[in-house]
Amino acid sequence: MASDFGDESGEKLFDWMLRMGQDASQDAIRASAERLKSAIRNLRGQIEEPSAEAEREGVREYARLNLSEFEELPDYATLREIIGERLTEAAIEHDFVDVEGRDHLVFRVADAPEVDEVFGNLEHDVDAAAERACKMRERELTEERDQEPLEKKAEAAKAASKAAHEAKEATRQIEKVEVKTR
Repeated sequence: MASDFGDESGEKLFDWMLRMGQDASQDAIRASAERLKSAIRNLRGQIEEPSAEAEREGVREYARLNLSEFEELPDYATLREIIGERLTEAAIEHDFVDVEGRDHLVFRVADAPEVDEVFGNLEHDVDAAAERACKMRERELTEERDQEPLEKKAEAAKAASKAAHEAKEATRQIEKVEVKTR
């Protein structure tokens, strides 16, 4: 599976998506993916390429990006590891530092275009990983249902039908009472 993304961090991204959806539906997987993509887009908006003048003057050698939006996502440690691996694979010198209780990504200003490209690729891979996780989740649910004995399925269907019928009857009784009180 790692070969689908060409690297180990791609596999971790897929695993992260799968964990987000283990107890939830495909909507939860897609919502987590959208939150991650939003965090990446917001972060990419903070990355500025160094101007030629700034490079000549040597104004700033390092840039720092606030990762607080990523910290709010589930399983932040894995996301941080994915980001670190992607930057390492791209041969970008970087570090994660704690500033005022929040994680920040520190890298050379000269590497800003490459850092932006890494995050762009990560954003693109989120959709593919989410789709794979949704398909995997659907397959797991289908297998679970297929393995369940037919008698159990029949009992569950009867219970659901009875509950639906009782709920419908309760609604009718409430309507009758409301009519009588007028």
